[in-house]
Amino acid sequence: MALPFIYITCILAYSVYQFAPVGGNYQSKIHDLIVSKVNAAKKGNILDIGTGSGSLIIKLAKTFPNSYLTGIDYWGGNWEYSKAQCQQNAEIEGVFDRIDFLKASASALPFNDDEFDVIVSCLTFHEVKDQSNKTEVIKEALRVLRPGGEFVFLDLFMDEKIFGDQSELLNVLKKHGESELNSYKLANEMKLPKLLLNKKVLGNAMILSGRK
Repeated sequence: MALPFIYITCILAYSVYQFAPVGGNYQSKIHDLIVSKVNAAKKGNILDIGTGSGSLIIKLAKTFPNSYLTGIDYWGGNWEYSKAQCQQNAEIEGVFDRIDFLKASASALPFNDDEFDVIVSCLTFHEVKDQSNKTEVIKEALRVLRPGGEFVFLDLFMDEKIFGDQSELLNVLKKHGESELNSYKLANEMKLPKLLLNKKVLGNAMILSGRK
């Protein structure tokens, strides 16, 4: 019984190392990939769902200097990130005046319909604890996207235990009214170390992008 536990622990420890700047810096590389898929944010309002330490939203703020951004996260007690850390990181990077950080759940966003021009999210939807149906969490994100606005979501969308059948997920989102919907397997978009391709890490990772 101990061997599977040790194996999983080793994979997770290796993954943490690869995501960190002192390792493979893959968190930053993945965030760069997401930013590169944002096309229309020359100006406007951008929302980052599950902002964590603020890394992705800060990259967006620096890439699109005419934008105004909002980052939401639940920042639960079991995470090392916090709203204060996000604000400090944004101040260090010189973008503090264009970013609001709010504590909120991705399952019930505190915004009006059609409020944002661009919405991004990185590995957040599967972590939402207060909504078992993760498709509903995605639909909640799209609720606050304006018609014609664009989205880029990265998550474990190929994990059927979390998101159900992949084809059905895409069909539900198409029926939800998205005018454009694209899907990309992360492993086809960037080269990943073999262990990160484990299904417990990024093996099931996929990018959904498009327009409302």
